[in-house]
Amino acid sequence: MASPQVTRSVTRTLLPTMLATAMLVAPSSALASPETDDQPADPGICQIENAELQWGLKESFRSYISGSIANGSWETADGADYETPQFIWSEGTGTYDPSTGTGSVSFTGTVVFSGHDGVLDLTIANPTFEFEGDGNAALALDTKSNDMEGNLAVDDQQQWVAEVSLDEQPEVGDGLVELADMPSVLTNSGAAAFAGFYEAGVDLDPLTLNFDFADCDAHGGAVADTAEPPTAEEIVQEPTIIPAPTIPWLPIALGGLALFVIGLTIGVFIGGRKPAAQRRKRHSVDQSDIHKLMEDQH
Repeated sequence: MASPQVTRSVTRTLLPTMLATAMLVAPSSALASPETDDQPADPGICQIENAELQWGLKESFRSYISGSIANGSWETADGADYETPQFIWSEGTGTYDPSTGTGSVSFTGTVVFSGHDGVLDLTIANPTFEFEGDGNAALALDTKSNDMEGNLAVDDQQQWVAEVSLDEQPEVGDGLVELADMPSVLTNSGAAAFAGFYEAGVDLDPLTLNFDFADCDAHGGAVADTAEPPTAEEIVQEPTIIPAPTIPWLPIALGGLALFVIGLTIGVFIGGRKPAAQRRKRHSVDQSDIHKLMEDQH
């Protein structure tokens, strides 16, 4: 049986080695299974495409421009068009969130009004229709206009021009969505763009907005692929390839080295005790021989 002194000596020697082994081997699990931080895309947002906006601006303003007082006209460019009695912007795109009733649809295209030999000069362009939820919407435009003296008074990007009322929110699903004859009211910034011809709160012409939801179901988000499953003839059997596991060789090698050191240390302690016992045995034999020799001499 090992003495307490030997046990304590072995413990003091082996404990640091065992702790070092545990520290070397433990990180192997972290190396073998790194974490990922991929975040899924928001499935609730619907894409809007093929949108068309129809708006006459204000009938009385068009009549004034084309009448004998202003002797003016209007021109369309950059994708805008005019079909009596409305200006038309096409190929709009945007997004819509059915859960909140918010979203926007953007268009490109320019309309320029002129009259009074260039003193009246009003440009509206690139409308954006904003869904604000709760039956409310807004119309923003790039605006540029002169004052009554013909000096540049307004030159803004995406200015809030009109408040729009919706009778109902767009119904999400397949097919064309049509929001027809939505009432619109001139805002303060819109009145400034008209060079003071009209005050804020004046009724403008109603708007009509048509568009398609792209791959959007009744609950919002992309529609799941419902393609027919492949037939037996279409299925091609491919050999299953099992990837080789990733083995953390460095911690294993260091752990093995530590275990070797532990075994070597134990062997030294055990081997170191045997010669001492043998020396004591030889010492005992030598004393017996001496006693025998002394008796023979007597």
